[in-house]
Amino acid sequence: MEDPVLSRKTGHVGWLTFNRPAQRNAMSNEMLDLFFSKLKAMDADPEIRCIVANGAGGNFIAGGDVRAWDRLKTMSPEERGADFWERLGPVLPLIEFIDGMDTPFIVAPQGYSVGAGLSFVLAADFVIADDTAKFIFGNIRMSLVPDMGITYFLPRLTGQRRAMELALFGSQIDAAQAKADGIVDEVVPPDALEATIMDLGARIAAAPARAVAETRKLLRASRNRALADQLRAETDGIALCAGEDDFIEAITAFAERRPAVFGVRKPA
Repeated sequence: MEDPVLSRKTGHVGWLTFNRPAQRNAMSNEMLDLFFSKLKAMDADPEIRCIVANGAGGNFIAGGDVRAWDRLKTMSPEERGADFWERLGPVLPLIEFIDGMDTPFIVAPQGYSVGAGLSFVLAADFVIADDTAKFIFGNIRMSLVPDMGITYFLPRLTGQRRAMELALFGSQIDAAQAKADGIVDEVVPPDALEATIMDLGARIAAAPARAVAETRKLLRASRNRALADQLRAETDGIALCAGEDDFIEAITAFAERRPAVFGVRKPA
């Protein structure tokens, strides 16, 4: 039996593939635990400069495995609530890790992304979708609220009122509409998806690694910081980057009027 998450490395790009195609890659705790473990290993790999998440079988990732919820019918209301906490509680650090890790995170959705599975799309740094992609804000259809960070990331991407519309009405949108809403960055034909991702990965790998990591952190942290705190954090980041060999290469290349060639390994 294949792992529910497959992994590979192509150049400086790490790929993580949700691999439950018969269930449209519906989430299980086993799958999410394995994804988290492999994600942490890739983030720590000095050769991997960006991490891509995609799905097997023509779909990205569904939400919870609804067919497995039939057992909840015999539980009391308190037991049902406790069951969701038991299953979802251990998953929450995964979303926090994605938000805070050093390595840029790219999502490449095809087919359906549903319910809590949208959390990966919304938490990504870049989303390159193919034109088969469909996004379903399905929690409300199951009489549940959005979870796994959807209510945090969605209004920051689309604006408050559009987020309200998508979430309250259980909307389904295609890739073109998701791009118009700010959820997707680029839409390409299916046969161009991997090449587009690899091109983006090459551009990231060519950039100075410490500056990329610190810029990612600064932009994400700015959502919850006062201006004065952000100014100090930027100065801390400048000081840290100035200690890197890439900084010396940048100023040397500037003086020599040539393109800078930065190191491809992430700093320890």
